[in-house]
Parts: sequence; structure tokens; C-alpha cells
Amino acid sequence: MKNLVRYSVIRFMPFAETQEFANVGIVIHAPHIGSVLFKLANKRFSRVTQFFDDLDGQLYANAIEMFWHELQRVQDFAKNMRGKELAAFMDEVTRQREGFLTFSETAVLLTSESLETVLEMLFQQYVGRSFNTKEHRETLRVLI
Repeated sequence: MKNLVRYSVIRFMPFAETQEFANVGIVIHAPHIGSVLFKLANKRFSRVTQFFDDLDGQLYANAIEMFWHELQRVQDFAKNMRGKELAAFMDEVTRQREGFLTFSETAVLLTSESLETVLEMLFQQYVGRSFNTKEHRETLRVLI
């Protein structure tokens, strides 16, 4: 059976002035099943510290820890929600706001994979950049 899964990429954006960000997590929900899952990068995430080299590293570590607790609360609160109620709730959770950690626009996919597998696949793609293979880089070089 195929499930509709909605997801948002979690972004760390410490400087609103430049709008530069690093993907640091994924939150997914399946309205039909009534499930919310998330995965965040570690508190020590070298991509963040290397990209934002003039930033106090403790800022990211504290932000990601607090965000983990917040997403746990969201997950617990949504336990008995299904369908449109869950979709509307997650739309509110992931709506655009100001802050160090923000969400991308919500995307949708239809899958027969388990939600845990989908979460890991999306995390590897958006945060782990699993697509960044030697073949991918060679293809990009040819296009340039």
C-alpha cells in the first residue's frame, strides 16, 4: 500500500541578512497514518562550523538541542491526530518564521517504503548529500 508522506527540510540560517543556510534535518508526517518523525544532524556538524566559520559553534549546538526537544513535543502532541487535522497542524509547525532554524516549503511524495526508511532516505539526500558521487560531479563538469 502506498502512503502519502509530507516533508520539510530543516535549515540552520544564523544570518538572516545573507539568507545562507545549511540543511540540518528533516521532519516528515503521514496524515493518513497519523505519524510524525524527524531526524536532526549532530550537535557537532562540521558543515555548519566550516560554512559559518565566524559563528560561535555553541550557538548551533544549543539551537539544535532545543529544536530537538521542540520537535519531540510536536511529535507527542500530534500522536492522536490524523488526516486533515494532522496536515493542518504540521502546516502551522513548518510555516515560515524568523529564527536560526527554519523549515523549507512542504513537499509531498507517495511511497510504499516504511516511514523510517523514507526519513533516512530524505535525511541522506538533503543533509548527507548522498547524491554527491564522483559520477554526479563528472556530469556537472561536462555540463559546464
